[in-house]
Amino acid sequence: MTLIPPELFGVPMIPFGLLSAFVNKKEVRITEFSETGFRFRTAKPCSAPVNIRLAFWQMELSSYQEVSLSVTSFSFEQRYDYFYEYTVLTKDPVYRSAVNALLGWYGSYVNLKLTEDDSELSMALTGYPAEQENIHFETFAAQKQAWFQEPDNLPDFSFLNTNTPELAIELDRPELYTSYLNMNFSDWLSQYWASNHLSWHPLSRLQLTRLYIGNQFCHLLFPKEDVLFALMDKAWADGLAITLSFSYLREFMLKPIQQLLETLNFWCQKHQTTVEIVVNDWAMTDLLTDFPHLHPILGVLINKRRKDPRLSYKKGELSALSENSINADFYRNFLAETCRITRYEEESCGYLPELSEGKHSLHLPFYQTNTSQYCPLYARCKRGSRGAQTLPKDCPHWCREYAFLYPAHLHMLGRYNSLFALDTGILRSPELLGGWLREGVDRLVVNLL
Repeated sequence: MTLIPPELFGVPMIPFGLLSAFVNKKEVRITEFSETGFRFRTAKPCSAPVNIRLAFWQMELSSYQEVSLSVTSFSFEQRYDYFYEYTVLTKDPVYRSAVNALLGWYGSYVNLKLTEDDSELSMALTGYPAEQENIHFETFAAQKQAWFQEPDNLPDFSFLNTNTPELAIELDRPELYTSYLNMNFSDWLSQYWASNHLSWHPLSRLQLTRLYIGNQFCHLLFPKEDVLFALMDKAWADGLAITLSFSYLREFMLKPIQQLLETLNFWCQKHQTTVEIVVNDWAMTDLLTDFPHLHPILGVLINKRRKDPRLSYKKGELSALSENSINADFYRNFLAETCRITRYEEESCGYLPELSEGKHSLHLPFYQTNTSQYCPLYARCKRGSRGAQTLPKDCPHWCREYAFLYPAHLHMLGRYNSLFALDTGILRSPELLGGWLREGVDRLVVNLL
């Protein structure tokens, strides 16, 4: 006898992120659902369900509603070459209500997707201010001046006098390498704060004790070897500790980097000191094994965290983003015992996370959201389209003069091969900066792009 599957008259293949199901504690793929039930498939035969749990995405809360289902009937439907398909029927009112809510929202989404552009879609779903999309600064210089202008009422950062963190500045591109090498230290430091419109900020009056040299995101912005050691020699003479920032490592970079690390280790032996190495590629941890004077720390490309200026337009709490992989004890133990990593690089990213045990450095006021080894700025300057990307091997550093500008309200910037956003509160909110320090940050790393 051939079984005729019941008609659900439902929505086929709802995106998995909007509706998921567990049958007898096993996750299954829903292929169709409606008010009266749903159809799902499994790789192996499924016995009559003891319990069924469904998770419905709630757009307005940015969370899932879990429904434990009361089953009216359960039937085997058909066996295919690679899977089995079943149908569940139910009259559960909670299930029906959740279905109606999801279908109502999903129908509106599909309609907006078909009839509106991305900005209008975002405005309808999240309250995104699409009307501000065409408001831009004319230049990066004007944008930075507006971002860092002195407020009418200076915020009270007096707690920095009693809870004083280590202060570092990032030298992450050629023009900064040149200016630091060509000026005496005090003049260079004064010029650095003044040229970035931040001489008014209490951070500018803290003692600078460390330099970060190199770029965590673009390997082509790391200084040439002669420039690197000139920078290190000057930093040593200026009494500054040194951290070297490395980006990802491609295969052709491995041998030159290993040779450089040998030379760096010799430099450290000669000066009887250690140098920190920011690790943004797991291959670097292996390369550093034989160099005891080079101490690895975890870079932001590996120490991942959800961060985007557009998160503020999504409804719901950001508390779910407060932890990341570093909060797991076993992961920190692995980093310490296998990789010698006990310091983690963080970024001020618009909200205060829950930091783990250990040493934490806070990069401010910008945070990275995207990085492409196939640089979009290089593609735009070289080929006229940011989409025509190839791996640049000999870059003329167009990022000295050009950057991607975004709508002013987003506080975003495309700089070299990455996209950055400004944490608008970290320089103006003593509560936010103080919160990071209370969470365990003992080093502030300033990068003003």
